[in-house]
Amino acid sequence: MFAIRGSGFGLYGYLPALVGCGQRVVLPERYRARFAERPELAPFANEVVWAKDEAAALELSDGAALALRPADQAELVARILAQARLERLILEKPLAPSPDESARLFEGLLRSKKTFRIGYVFRETSWGKRFLKAGGAKSISWTFTAHHFRADLRNWKRSHASGGGPIRFFGIQLVALLAEAGYREVLSSSGTGGGLEELETWEARFTGPGLPECRVEVQTRSPIEALRVDGLADLREPFETETTAAGPGAVDRRVPILGAVCRSLWELGDAPYGWYRTTLDLWRAVEDKLLLA
Repeated sequence: MFAIRGSGFGLYGYLPALVGCGQRVVLPERYRARFAERPELAPFANEVVWAKDEAAALELSDGAALALRPADQAELVARILAQARLERLILEKPLAPSPDESARLFEGLLRSKKTFRIGYVFRETSWGKRFLKAGGAKSISWTFTAHHFRADLRNWKRSHASGGGPIRFFGIQLVALLAEAGYREVLSSSGTGGGLEELETWEARFTGPGLPECRVEVQTRSPIEALRVDGLADLREPFETETTAAGPGAVDRRVPILGAVCRSLWELGDAPYGWYRTTLDLWRAVEDKLLLA
């Protein structure tokens, strides 16, 4: 059984994905109202075990899926590593607010010998698979208006220091994809906005052995909603081509992708830990070279 921490994406994303993988899910009682508010989760009710609180949910489980703020995730994982019963973990990106904090947490996870996966999901999209098969591309442009700007929210996703913004929250998905494709060097990295703490845009150039130089841009305060990958994709948003059953009560379109991440916890084959380390190294390089315009 899997305990879920996080009553937002944890419920509407990871819960149906885990049930689809044959897992029962353990939730703390305080999530019950949020669960009831989402009609698309009703078909999964019989697969949910309710526990008194978060601690009790973890005690009943042999796995955990975390959908928390980066700082909260880092704090909880540090405690989970000492719990032998929890053998499998699904973690959100970024692992922790900064590259250095994430690297320390990553090394602790490796030493624990637990099986874990990080929610780098662009590799599971149709366009992401084309990108990896093609061996990169000359450019990736992702433009949109982030919810925190549209609703004028002062939350962690807006804060670079907290693990948010165009690099740490959004761009990290592209960094992971580039790392898997073989990109190893950052030629340039720049950001604009309200200073480092409230970046709105990020641009960078990447190279790798035998790969085309790739220019990446992420604009989080743009009126244009688009994801354009040179020669490979021209979409409104990254998950446009991923489909689930349509209509009222349909689960989030990312559920099948999350399901692929969850299933990999039990699949034989090479673990992705080398790729994860390369992603952390590339992320650190992005920030080491970051210039504010």
